[in-house]
Amino acid sequence: MAQVSPELDQLFEALLGNEKHSIYKQIGKKLPHHIRFNPLKGDVLAQQRFFRDLGFQFHQLPGRSDIFQIDYQPYPIGKSLSHFLGHIYVQDIASMLPAILLDPQPGDWILDMSAAPGSKTTLMGVLMENAGLIVANDIVSKRLRALGKNVERIGLSNVLVYKWYGEQYGNTYFEVFDRILLDPACSGIGTLHKNPEILGWWTPNHCTRLAEIQTNMMRSAVKALRPGGTMIYSTCTLAPVENEAIISAALAEYPLELESVSVNWLNVRSGLKEYEGETFHPDLDKTIRLYPVDQHTEGFYVAKLRKTDHMRPPRMDKRKPPRRIPFVTWKTSPVKKYIDYLSKHFEIPISVFKRYRYILFKEHIFFIEKDIQEFPVFGSPLQIGLPMAKVMDRGAKFTTLGCHLLGHHAKRMTIEINDLGVLERFVNREALDIPTENKGQYIVKHGGLIIGYGLADKGNLKSQFPKGDWPFQLIGDWEK
Repeated sequence: MAQVSPELDQLFEALLGNEKHSIYKQIGKKLPHHIRFNPLKGDVLAQQRFFRDLGFQFHQLPGRSDIFQIDYQPYPIGKSLSHFLGHIYVQDIASMLPAILLDPQPGDWILDMSAAPGSKTTLMGVLMENAGLIVANDIVSKRLRALGKNVERIGLSNVLVYKWYGEQYGNTYFEVFDRILLDPACSGIGTLHKNPEILGWWTPNHCTRLAEIQTNMMRSAVKALRPGGTMIYSTCTLAPVENEAIISAALAEYPLELESVSVNWLNVRSGLKEYEGETFHPDLDKTIRLYPVDQHTEGFYVAKLRKTDHMRPPRMDKRKPPRRIPFVTWKTSPVKKYIDYLSKHFEIPISVFKRYRYILFKEHIFFIEKDIQEFPVFGSPLQIGLPMAKVMDRGAKFTTLGCHLLGHHAKRMTIEINDLGVLERFVNREALDIPTENKGQYIVKHGGLIIGYGLADKGNLKSQFPKGDWPFQLIGDWEK
């Protein structure tokens, strides 16, 4: 059995009794991979066919049409072209719950207060259909880089990435957000299966210190939430001091009420109303706990809260006005001439470009959902929207991201590569002998899905696919 400290053993004993031994047996063992497909990058059924063509086998999770479990992978999923293209996102089922239960809607203003590496952010963006606005925040630089990459890989054009302390939002964005996801740093004992090193440093005192930070972030989140707005508080730990104790204290101090959480496609247990002699708020049974002993998931805690009334606004005597970011519409010079070029070159209706706002920065045109126009931007976001196109001496050319999100509107200058062997050469940037009728940029498709773009020169197509960290393998003997 894994070496579990007496303090941690006592916690598991109090929570699970003899079932604790099942958790100990899981330490260091991998859970099944679960994935979700990405409707922002094209038809989901086409993405599933392509993923199977690459040799992967999977089945739909009972009760969910959008979550799948991997049955067989010929090589690591992270090295697949489907992953690189943003067709799939690998995420534990329990980790998907907070975003699903928050139920973000197109047009909402959402704060993801502790967002990196972006699993929940990307799921919310997909559920919002890339409309509205997400402020995705974190404080750790390394995790922020992963967040930015995942936002781009999934193709979220409605995200502002910030590097702030979560405690700043309550005053700066007082009662602004429609929904807030607070998934703060925690002791992580729900992830022992993949992080056995936790056993080496976990102590009750460490949980208590984390609870102080979680309490401060909860205060900030409640202040930033508008009256009538919804908040999800979630952690991947099982320690009550980081879960029920935080919620119970918040209910006592702020204008909040708990909403019942219903999940009929997973085995969940009710939150605790008392633990080791400490009594919590009587509504805590409306929150949920996920234990690894009930199914192959991480351990998780989720509470859903609604703000019932206004709070006293903070004193902001020296508050700076919102930052003016030079967003322009599709018809503002000089962006207009580049969009006109792309619209004409690919025969993309100009109406497609009207839903975005643009920034011209360092020879690239960045685009973001027009909802940004009304949002008060304070400070300096690290990332605003996505790079849509690169400015050229004569016209402009789409980035791969621009192709992925806008290319399905194109009525010309597209080419379909049906053969997987040829496509493998294209994505590995090898020389191709593909005849083309016209010069210039072509959008490259496979099975109706947009893969990237190439440049036609002297009747042949040259790959402009982004360079991967390893060669992509699309063909092989995929039999077990």
